[in-house]
Amino acid sequence: MKQNNYFSLKRFSRLFRNDVLINHKTYLFAIIGTGIAIYIFLLFSLKPQDGLHRSFTAYAPLFFIYLIAIGAIIGSSFPMLKNQIKAMNYLLVPGSTFEKFLVQFVIRIVLFIPLALLLFWVGAHLVKATLMVIYQTGFDSSRIPDFHLSDLFYGNSNNYRIEIIFFIFSIYSLLLAGSVYFNRFALIKTLIVSGILVWAATRFYLFLDKQIGFVKFNVFENMSNIELFGTLLAGLSWIFFLLLTYFKLKEKEV
Repeated sequence: MKQNNYFSLKRFSRLFRNDVLINHKTYLFAIIGTGIAIYIFLLFSLKPQDGLHRSFTAYAPLFFIYLIAIGAIIGSSFPMLKNQIKAMNYLLVPGSTFEKFLVQFVIRIVLFIPLALLLFWVGAHLVKATLMVIYQTGFDSSRIPDFHLSDLFYGNSNNYRIEIIFFIFSIYSLLLAGSVYFNRFALIKTLIVSGILVWAATRFYLFLDKQIGFVKFNVFENMSNIELFGTLLAGLSWIFFLLLTYFKLKEKEV
């Protein structure tokens, strides 16, 4: 259809509204479940610390584990494609491939990720309040630092922090692509295939390094050419995965 070759805000809005109407219970349960899970996770993981600690020191490991875990929500994108009959109906819905792709991208990444960050912030403060009640009167509240999202991105120790964020976004893009590429058990299959590919690539790199040896030199201060290549590969691969998602979805509509 000729209309499917263009982006229409009206069609996009209709697709977005229909998706929310159909899946609103799923989204609501996902939000509530994420909030409860992060509260329990932090309650059993966060411990009072001696001395002064910044938010990054106390929360960063838990925060990055959380970011990886919520990838399950992104890996369940395009739920209509999991059933053959629903998939046929979904692909026949008026709207371009880009509009259908954009709906899932906006809901699962643009809207959900900031909401997930807010849930972590709320959970961290609720857990601190809970621990202060548990340890009762006289407990020094500074032993449990407040969570400040800005501390995860700025501060004296900022090595590779931005690169890690881009790497996690690349993982999200990979999971989004997997949800289109695999019809059933997309999340599990994506993780398995990705693990195999990463293992094979690592073994291949080690084999080549042993056979011919890679010349290592500093491109920037404290960053070698090997580290730069790895950073670019991890931080920019999201572009490839988003394009893969779009073209795989377009292929299904043919």
